[in-house]
Amino acid sequence: MTSSAASFLEPFFDTARDDPGRPAVVDNGLVLTYGTFAAWVLAVAAAVEPRTAQPQPPVGVVAHYSARDVAALLGVLTAGRAYVPLEAHHPGVRLEAILRRVGCQEAVATADTGWQPPVAKVIRPRWAPTPGAPLAAPRPDPRPGDPAYVLFTSGSTGEPKAVVVPHRAPAAVVPPLRALYGIGEDDSVLHFHGAGGDTSLEEILPTLTAGATLVIDDAAREGFAQVADEQQVSVAVLPTGFWAGLTGDLLRRGARLPASLRTVVIGGEAVRADMLERWHRLGGSEDVRLLNTYGSTETALVTHAVRLAGPGAPALPETGADLPIGSPLPHVGQRVDRTGELYVSGPGLALGYHGDPEATAARFTERDGARWYRTGDLVGETPGGALVFKGRSDHQVKIRGFRVDLLDVEELIRRCAGVSSVAAARVDRAGHSSLAAFFVPLPDADPGEVAAALRDRLTRTAPPHLVPDLILPVDALERTHTGKVDRDATRDRRLGAVEAAR
Repeated sequence: MTSSAASFLEPFFDTARDDPGRPAVVDNGLVLTYGTFAAWVLAVAAAVEPRTAQPQPPVGVVAHYSARDVAALLGVLTAGRAYVPLEAHHPGVRLEAILRRVGCQEAVATADTGWQPPVAKVIRPRWAPTPGAPLAAPRPDPRPGDPAYVLFTSGSTGEPKAVVVPHRAPAAVVPPLRALYGIGEDDSVLHFHGAGGDTSLEEILPTLTAGATLVIDDAAREGFAQVADEQQVSVAVLPTGFWAGLTGDLLRRGARLPASLRTVVIGGEAVRADMLERWHRLGGSEDVRLLNTYGSTETALVTHAVRLAGPGAPALPETGADLPIGSPLPHVGQRVDRTGELYVSGPGLALGYHGDPEATAARFTERDGARWYRTGDLVGETPGGALVFKGRSDHQVKIRGFRVDLLDVEELIRRCAGVSSVAAARVDRAGHSSLAAFFVPLPDADPGEVAAALRDRLTRTAPPHLVPDLILPVDALERTHTGKVDRDATRDRRLGAVEAAR
């Protein structure tokens, strides 16, 4: 059965052959065994055009957060091809732009979403109800450098970049991740993230290659604790912001963490010491391993990790101290240049950006016989050698001779009461530069009072060069078509409106 599978999927098919009745996926209460789920995967693989010696465009997968999505992704990989996720809740015009951008000719439709992919071949698998259904014919294994998936990330210009990741990347990353998270065949792992990002693979691949159970539940975002308790979830990979909010909610309700929870993995945002302090006050947290992870789409899943809490974790840092993003995993090389920017090497690196050789050359470089990815992240180092995130190199500006990270300013303002969202920007006028901050107040807050309170607090708590000369409430922040805050557009429009009103 495994002759057609990418090497990192072989353990999954081994479990399907040796223990077909073992639960593989629980989809909103529907239990799918390894035998049945492997038949689903192979049904997709059989319907996809086989890999050829020539480069082929990726296969679109219309994803809507279900077991069928997972089967479709694995089916495309099993066929030796690459997939590009098409999240069904995104506007059709965006999905069509993705298809055009990467030249898709095939798409797997896992459900009737009302949107028809404009491609030559739409695959609608016949989901096999039992493992006795016909299986796919053997396919040749993909080459390590063949594309495995293409994910779109936001670029600094607002134009999404299509990151192409090869098959060798998950093959190299999955075993150390499985070991790091300690996933075994008795675990139930929550599938929290959608297919549009590679964090979904961080959940799917270590779980199914360990013989464990993947839990899909639509209620997980609104009722995480209840879902984790009912489904006996033992491992969860959560966005840092969601984890912090969950911690606060459980503390307010005087609730404990589910007894089944053994490991919580967080990532995607910086972790503050006050967040960790609240976690330590949460009932049951002393028995849960809390791992902070770091990585990017261009480096495949996770490159650095550290244990912040739980059995064997270091002592709680002092309030206000920087919390580490960790040390490199075994497959990762790292170096830090003289400016503090982190570079990463190893088999997890992406091939580059589809159709954008200039952007690829700017971020992927050769040095000392190795290929490196320039992360754009500035880091420091703890006495123990772990890295600490210090900000982004591309959000730094100089104000009156001081180097200012706009993200730092925004974080200071975001912590203040009455603020919903914020954008900071440099303003150049009459030969000198100044700092401006634009914030959206909470619905029940008085904008003028919040602005005054912000200035008072920043004047009292921040160095002068981090206190904006202009603090202006606005009804909304300008955003790029990918949803990111557009600082320059916000600055230009809002300051233009102020000038016009004078």
